[in-house]
Amino acid sequence: MAVNKTYVVIAIVAIALVAIICSATLLMNNNDGYKDITPTGNVKVLGNANNDDFINDEDVKLLNKIIKDGSWDKTKYPYADANNDGSITDADVALVQKIIKGESCQVRYIDIYDRISTVNYPVSHSRIGVSYWQQAELATLLGCWPNVVLASMSTTDSNSHRYDTSNIQKSFKGSNITTELILECDCDLVIASQGKSNVVDPAAAAKSTVTPFYVDVSKSSTYVSTVLTLGVLINENEKAQAYANYVNGLLDKIENGMKKVSQKASSVITLMYANQSTRANIIIECEGTGAADMIGLISDVYDSSTKSASNNRLEVEKDWFIQNDGKEFDFIIVQQEGTDTKKVDGTYYTPQMYNDRFEEAITYYDRTSAYTEGKILGTTFSYNSFGGFANLMYLAYLLYPAVFSAEDGWKALQEYFDNFTTAKIDVKKQGGWFYTGSAYKEYNNRLKA
Repeated sequence: MAVNKTYVVIAIVAIALVAIICSATLLMNNNDGYKDITPTGNVKVLGNANNDDFINDEDVKLLNKIIKDGSWDKTKYPYADANNDGSITDADVALVQKIIKGESCQVRYIDIYDRISTVNYPVSHSRIGVSYWQQAELATLLGCWPNVVLASMSTTDSNSHRYDTSNIQKSFKGSNITTELILECDCDLVIASQGKSNVVDPAAAAKSTVTPFYVDVSKSSTYVSTVLTLGVLINENEKAQAYANYVNGLLDKIENGMKKVSQKASSVITLMYANQSTRANIIIECEGTGAADMIGLISDVYDSSTKSASNNRLEVEKDWFIQNDGKEFDFIIVQQEGTDTKKVDGTYYTPQMYNDRFEEAITYYDRTSAYTEGKILGTTFSYNSFGGFANLMYLAYLLYPAVFSAEDGWKALQEYFDNFTTAKIDVKKQGGWFYTGSAYKEYNNRLKA
């Protein structure tokens, strides 16, 4: 029987391709099923063997490979030793498998103090206490707001429009959460700022069912890691990953946009309160604050060696801006405290309310070149929080209107509210996020140029 040479050639090529694909797969999978993963260090839970954003079967495969090879690269895979006994064994594999299945066990993670903390997994979170509004945001984006029973008045009063507060049993002024309130509310999880360990730790010591989780909001670079780590501990991984994907997507867009910027803008960040007229000085947020850290991604932010060591802020008089603009900074970024979606007289804070307040605020700076060049930017005070990334895209537009778009900014903010809060609002109509008025002509002329 005659053989079709064309078919023979095709068959040989197909076999060769299969061999190449199989070889590549074996190479990628290191001959034992494990894929090399680029470590991110985001999930600081022992058992996250490959040091990425998940605890899953890839960690089991790596642990088995380490056991088989008898070699553990502690620098590349610092969290591989799930039970923290100093070696990688089948016990670590069994523990990771329990985490993946959501089964009860003891889990260890690296907290913000670089301590190895041990918790009962999955961490019970049916009754949550939060020390301030940022921690309330964290609980909410993980889908846990209905379980919050103890919260600051900054959440229950100033931010009551964002939440159904019927679940709150006790509230407190400022960030003054107490050991007694934690125990009285029978909290099982307390999400608190780093300065509250002297209050929360005694509660955990008095009652073993209380689990502390501390949060540092001064570094925006830690926000994704914080969400992913807590997501693992309470077994809310899908919600945590959704937030991580949202933030990482925004950062990719910003990074790509900034590549088109010839010169990074220099700015100073001010914080202006509703009762600013009663204050002698204006607050500047320097490096070390969450706002400066986050906005620093798109602008060179003014810093000072004389800033307060306690909160990294600097208080200056009005004339300071006249003396320093055009030298230390070109843009003045005015954060208006209390203007996001705060209710006034029973209605949401509106864009018109915000515009009126911003137009009054910029009279503080009307003798600066920043004012005459339209470089005073109005935004809300929310960059010291997990939701701050939602505003960053629009602020990038205000700095670089030729590179970024206003619509992308609004879209990013709307997406955050739709997916990571309990408030269902139209961000263009409800809330004072950015200046959109017409009175500050120099501002609008610069954006249109």
